[in-house]
Amino acid sequence: MTDTMFGSENEHWVCPNDRQLALRAKLHTGWSIHTFQSERQRKAQTLEKRELDLIMSVIHRAEQLEIIEQHRIGRLVERLENMRRSAVGNGLSQCLLCGEVFGLLSSPSVLCLDCCMKVCTKCGIETAGSQKRAQWLCKICSERREVECHACFTFKLNNPICAFELVFVQMGPWLQKV
Repeated sequence: MTDTMFGSENEHWVCPNDRQLALRAKLHTGWSIHTFQSERQRKAQTLEKRELDLIMSVIHRAEQLEIIEQHRIGRLVERLENMRRSAVGNGLSQCLLCGEVFGLLSSPSVLCLDCCMKVCTKCGIETAGSQKRAQWLCKICSERREVECHACFTFKLNNPICAFELVFVQMGPWLQKV
């Protein structure tokens, strides 16, 4: 009888069926595997002070790292806003960032892939795209992409479901070969 109530050490817990769950609900006995545990068994499962201190130090360290990461992303966003404010050109006949006028004898212009504004080759960043032709981004759009990437990655790491998906997306090719 005690084995069925408390479970023996060799048996694994099996999820009760609907009939058993309905009976437990009517009897108000609970849903947990710990419902029928004795006080002695519960005390045996408590953590020692040293273990609790270790867990709390890990949680505290994780919170500090999260604050540092938030400050770092905040600095990236601030740098992006400063770049936007310091843009002097119109992006059509002048370079969006430095204001250099485009013409036949001046530097060539390139079109930013994201904002569709013209920038000079000094203020643009050539990106590797899937097309054969070179693709350019202005420094503002390149910085914006970087901020979005860091913020998204931080969010996914802090969200357990996304972190789980992130690990399996990165390991995808290796998992498929197995």
